[in-house]
Amino acid sequence: MARLPGGLPVWRGRRLLGGPAAAPSPPALPAVDANHHAALHAVVLDALKFADVAAPHSVHLGGAAAVRFDGGALVIGLPLAWGLSADQMRVLLTHELALPASRHPDLVRNLLDARRRAPASEKAAIRHARLLAATEPLLAEAEQVRDAAAITAAGGGLSAVEDAARALLKAAAIAAAFSAFAASPLASGTMSAFSTGSLPTTGAIRAEDLHAGWRLRLSRWGAPSADLDRGDLAARHPGLAEELRAPTDDPLVTLDPDAAHIDELDVPALRSLAAQVLAASDEPWVRLADLPVESYLPDVERRARQYVEAVNEVLGRAPDGRDELAGTLLRRPVDVERARHGLPPAEAEAEAPPPWMGAALLAVVVEYALLRKGWRREHPLLPRRLLSPDSASVLDLNELVRSDPGALRTHLG
Repeated sequence: MARLPGGLPVWRGRRLLGGPAAAPSPPALPAVDANHHAALHAVVLDALKFADVAAPHSVHLGGAAAVRFDGGALVIGLPLAWGLSADQMRVLLTHELALPASRHPDLVRNLLDARRRAPASEKAAIRHARLLAATEPLLAEAEQVRDAAAITAAGGGLSAVEDAARALLKAAAIAAAFSAFAASPLASGTMSAFSTGSLPTTGAIRAEDLHAGWRLRLSRWGAPSADLDRGDLAARHPGLAEELRAPTDDPLVTLDPDAAHIDELDVPALRSLAAQVLAASDEPWVRLADLPVESYLPDVERRARQYVEAVNEVLGRAPDGRDELAGTLLRRPVDVERARHGLPPAEAEAEAPPPWMGAALLAVVVEYALLRKGWRREHPLLPRRLLSPDSASVLDLNELVRSDPGALRTHLG
């Protein structure tokens, strides 16, 4: 009886997948080949050699921060392509491409990919549970092979183990940060309703420049990784578990200067990538860069009012003017945040809060005050970086948070 890695009979593997795999059909996504995004294509060719597997029938850019197979096509998430160096991308692709030796590699890969799909119904959940139970030995063997291949792609040796772990950790950080970004109300098109000109009034939109906005965000500040579970990563990568659990700061997500070059993307390409990430919708395509102040003002106002009300709670009364409001936010940010969440003041602080903490709260209130005076964001996705009403000057409140918190008071009004 023919068996797959992990001892799973071939016939049972095919049954778990619900029948034969669909015929390969490349998705409507930007192609990656010798003529399009050639630098990334060269990294893919290197990874195929290290993984020692047959080439996919096509390679494409994808919208999500993930590497996956879609009908036999390899799809590489654009956020990963921007955020990983070429060397780290080679490690990640090698890891995802590598498979245990088998006469049925497509079946093994389809089984492993099927484990990642969220069940859409109760019946599907039952089938998925059976798949998880049946393929556990297969997955364990596959992860050992993939980890070893990733280490080889990183150069081999002890230092390569750390480099491979760093690449996978960074990829996970990018995936978490981009998912949080794409789910935010403004980026996902679920912000409060607004009305201006020809733009929709429901707040439901499809942002064609979603990825351009993400790139702009990273170029300005970077993004902290969100909900990065090192324990889960270590469990999924047994060959790199010790390195993944090492007590280091989670990586800040930025644009990597050593990333493989990605060619400029046209509007149809950007729309196809955004459509992969955003909820299915028939709403018109718009540009985030063109959204008016009304699209983000309600959220800024909501947060600013929360902080003012929290200051009232901390003081037991309304503050006596802007100086007392600003001073309370700057000096007692922990108490303000606790009051905002309905908690009593802390009995005693273990240590003084960082100086930027209170300034960050005050910057939200200052942004709202300036927006009400006719200022607007330089870009809707760049909170607290504001253009004056005549567009003649830029005020970066985030820079004041870092360098001169006291100067925020002068802009409170």
